[in-house]
Amino acid sequence: MARITVLGECMVELSPEAGDGGAPLYRMGFAGDTFNTAIYMARLGDQVAYCTALGQGDPFSEGVLTAMRREGMDTQLVRQVENRLPGLYAIVLDDHGERKFHYWRERAPIRDLFSAHTADQLIEAAKASDLVYLSGVTLAVIGDIGRARLRDILAYVHSHGVAVALDFNYRPALWPSAEAARAALDGVVPACRYVSLSSEDSRPLYGREAEDLAAEWAAAGAEVVARDESHAVNVLRPDGRTATPAPARVKAVDTTGAGDSFNAAYLSSRLAGATIADAVARAHALAGIVVSHRGAIVAPEVGMPSLV
Repeated sequence: MARITVLGECMVELSPEAGDGGAPLYRMGFAGDTFNTAIYMARLGDQVAYCTALGQGDPFSEGVLTAMRREGMDTQLVRQVENRLPGLYAIVLDDHGERKFHYWRERAPIRDLFSAHTADQLIEAAKASDLVYLSGVTLAVIGDIGRARLRDILAYVHSHGVAVALDFNYRPALWPSAEAARAALDGVVPACRYVSLSSEDSRPLYGREAEDLAAEWAAAGAEVVARDESHAVNVLRPDGRTATPAPARVKAVDTTGAGDSFNAAYLSSRLAGATIADAVARAHALAGIVVSHRGAIVAPEVGMPSLV
């Protein structure tokens, strides 16, 4: 069982359900890219602490905390801010299960995470962890001050031998420009042992394919998971490249959370000592389960794939 500290935002999620006359009804839940990954890691058996900022005393923030505790996650790194509410997003699906998001998060407390959060607490938790996990969305929503502080924290824990994992998860609407996003991500990559990105991330940011960037970062010491549109995965490390084919196609109901669950199973497996090929297979298996259900987080009774 690995000890993992995850940083990011949990929002109120409105997920479409079938409705009368073609008008969808929406089910409320709680989700967010790193939050989804944290929950799946916890369900796979890891010991997970989630670092975030929420409101205080409102039913939505309390709902997030209840969900975290129900999943067995450590909430000691959750900061609560008075008179603020968590962000909210709604999912709109097309006929193929592909999703589009609409957000309401301008005053979400995550934006003040590092003005409210004691860096020493995060550093101590991270130093006691086997892995610290974050995403490009985490970097986008914490602002310039938060990014500068977090970059220094990650460099420090990296120097103490703690593994850091970054999922690029580039969302242009969250950044003032691609240049700003690229600078923030480039500032974190040197501290990372694991990096995950797709060509959908790398093309708008660097004008290059994911595997080209992966080769450079792998040469510098990282293990880089490069995903393409076919769902084939190439993993590059300093000692070579592992190519894995696309899995059997699964009929997607809702693709929300596919990449988040893939990352959870891949990293959980690697931390448990699995080979790259076995970790990718388990990651595809979990992502296949997730896209077969609505919403980013499947019901707890849905089984997780075993470690092959």
